[in-house]
Amino acid sequence: MTVLLDTNIIMDALQERQPHDAAAKEILRRSQSGGLDCLFTANAATDIFFLYSKARDLLSARAVLSFLLTHYEVVSITQEDCVNAMAAGIDDFEDALVAVCAAKAKVDYIVTRDEKFLQSNSPIPLISAEALLEKLHATDK
Repeated sequence: MTVLLDTNIIMDALQERQPHDAAAKEILRRSQSGGLDCLFTANAATDIFFLYSKARDLLSARAVLSFLLTHYEVVSITQEDCVNAMAAGIDDFEDALVAVCAAKAKVDYIVTRDEKFLQSNSPIPLISAEALLEKLHATDK
């Protein structure tokens, strides 16, 4: 299974934002142990670096981003993706761009905890971290 992680899922794991961190960390662990491929967008990389550097420091932000870039694939963003996001019918441009990138990468799900995004009209199914883990546990049996 391949999923695109919204920024909030990665930040939940990195910053141990309770009560969301346990599910987010489990997704990252499962990705590293196989059976789950996780991707994130190029703009998520800049957001993660910015947010983590503000919460910690630049050196820590570089280390975290290096780790993510080593273990997870980044989906590029083109001008065409931006144009398609504008026409996607999703009010939040950032969410629309994530949906367009997820469709381009042909992922199975977008994992997010953004309630408004979860209710949007995305071309790729949206799922919470907890619901994804339930699906994964069901297939483990």
